[in-house]
Amino acid sequence: MNDSQLTRVGVIGTGGMGSRHVVNLHRYVGGATVTTVYDLDQGKAAQAADQAGGASIADDPIQLIQSPNVDAVLIASPDDTHARMTLACLEAGKPVLCEKPLATTVDDAVEVLDAEIGCGRRLVSVGFMRRFDPQHLAVKQAALSDEIGRPLLFKGVHRNASVAFGISGATVLTNSAGHDFDSARWLLGEEVQEVYVRGLRSRPELHPDTRDLLVIEMVLSNNCMAVAEVYVNDSYGYEVSAELVCQSGAAVTMQPDLALVRAGGHRGHRVPSDWLSRFQDAYVAELLDWIGSIQSEQPFHGASTWDGYAAMMVTSACIQSLGSGAVVPVLLPEKPDFYR
Repeated sequence: MNDSQLTRVGVIGTGGMGSRHVVNLHRYVGGATVTTVYDLDQGKAAQAADQAGGASIADDPIQLIQSPNVDAVLIASPDDTHARMTLACLEAGKPVLCEKPLATTVDDAVEVLDAEIGCGRRLVSVGFMRRFDPQHLAVKQAALSDEIGRPLLFKGVHRNASVAFGISGATVLTNSAGHDFDSARWLLGEEVQEVYVRGLRSRPELHPDTRDLLVIEMVLSNNCMAVAEVYVNDSYGYEVSAELVCQSGAAVTMQPDLALVRAGGHRGHRVPSDWLSRFQDAYVAELLDWIGSIQSEQPFHGASTWDGYAAMMVTSACIQSLGSGAVVPVLLPEKPDFYR
């Protein structure tokens, strides 16, 4: 493929997630080249530009989006900028892969949804990368095989080693649990109708407002249920698992361990410190599919704007439930034909 056939990608946000995308695009996605990067921290932007083989550094994100040297945009900036940057991409008519969450409020998610429908073509992809993870895909395929019957219950576990002091339950729900909401919807093939959330502070030395361990119960359409544990201060590392309990069997993700290690009187598997190494294969597969969808003008196989909007609707209801201690309905409208 010559340079004129490459999709020129601009990356907004070059922290841990953004820089990982820059490296993956540069090394593993033959149909793409990173031409421009932006970060508020110009030192991080310069480092990412070097990792991309000498990309240019934009002075601001809107300049990057509007650049004639950028065909498509990847957004990995702070959560509260996602909707605004995505809307700017839609205004420019450029495909965009936005890291989750698509927005941090329902109103912003609706604005993105309406703007994309108004464009008349699907330009937005959302980075719920578990849809490309080999372990999660294996569970999905098992459920589709009819061997274990119709899925009835999703059980998810989502653990991080540590987070910032004083993190609120609302932040955990917006920043972390969205992956679990999307996993439940995707693996069960149903929409969330109501939620119930309980949260606690795992250690007395944490800020009194901290809620770093959450248990989320969901009722979905077609007589399905889901339960997710989201614990962001487990101290030991990063782990995610998903199980589907079906009518005549069950399927659960296997941990992607490569070796059994014997050392210091123990034997076992290493636990990664964060999500970047755990989901590396998923990130590459997601980028390959995204660039392929742009070049073929076919729909992205991952999450759409509708999925990002639905996750935000569930998030909003969960925040309300955590505060009130009550069951809260998720009043999701009918899915537009545009996303069917």
